[in-house]
Amino acid sequence: MNTLNNDSINQVKKIKYSQHQIKECINKYLSEKNNKIFIANWKMNMHYADIINFANKFNSLIKKDKTLKKMNTLIGIAPTAIGILPLIGTIKKNVFIAAQHVHYEKNGAFTGNISYDQFHEYNVNYALVGHSETRKYLNENDVKINKTIKSLVANKMTPILCIGESHEDYQAGKIKEALSSQLLKGLSGINENDATKIIIAYEPIWAIGTGLIPNNNAINNAINQIRTILTNIFNAEIAKNIHVLYGGSVNPQNAKTILDVDNVDGLLIGNFSLDPQNFYQIIISSKEYAKVKWILDTKNGTKNLKIKE
Repeated sequence: MNTLNNDSINQVKKIKYSQHQIKECINKYLSEKNNKIFIANWKMNMHYADIINFANKFNSLIKKDKTLKKMNTLIGIAPTAIGILPLIGTIKKNVFIAAQHVHYEKNGAFTGNISYDQFHEYNVNYALVGHSETRKYLNENDVKINKTIKSLVANKMTPILCIGESHEDYQAGKIKEALSSQLLKGLSGINENDATKIIIAYEPIWAIGTGLIPNNNAINNAINQIRTILTNIFNAEIAKNIHVLYGGSVNPQNAKTILDVDNVDGLLIGNFSLDPQNFYQIIISSKEYAKVKWILDTKNGTKNLKIKE
């Protein structure tokens, strides 16, 4: 029977201590950061075979990624209503599914609509609300948006409230006025406890699908304004804890630059989320991912393990 000598035992202890120290270092770093959220908005795209193919490839990418497994990154996909079922059956359980549009009533004579409760029955607990395209094409106004948000939070679902200025507002320098109007009307009557269940997605309407994006200063200023408005509606602590994402022409080339803005808590991605490799590359673009990967790559550096700034 083989036995471990003292040197071998010490070596085993050293390795275990090393892994424990690395875990502590990662947890300490992540506890000081908001977990990032990445949501794919597939819009009116993806057929059955496309969804199955996407899920298989994407599952493989995140399964191999040891860094993502150590992080609190939230990943979500918003397919078409008819695409939800094949996606539920194939995508990994740690990827949440969101509805692109829901009706605020539980049931009733609303031909062509799907209620929040019907989505909830399939364990779809997130929903986009107020996207500029549903405002434009489905006549989703601020009153309906507010009713939808209230129905979702009352039923333990997470609204992803999309807001953003038009090109006219952008040109006229009325960004804050546009954002304030949408937030005040959309969140009217929402209490402080429910406010933290809401995700805000800032998408300048003029940037969606155009390939144009604001520079980092402009994104930072807009999100600062959003947090100021949220502070006025609720309070500073709640405003700080609400996740605010950026959306609008996000791609693997500009994702890192956008995520470098301290106020950006994640991304809402359109066209480039249709390809699993592109979506994955966007997800791993954050500085938080880079630092956690650096810690893991250090492996057995048991002494003086510090995070590079």
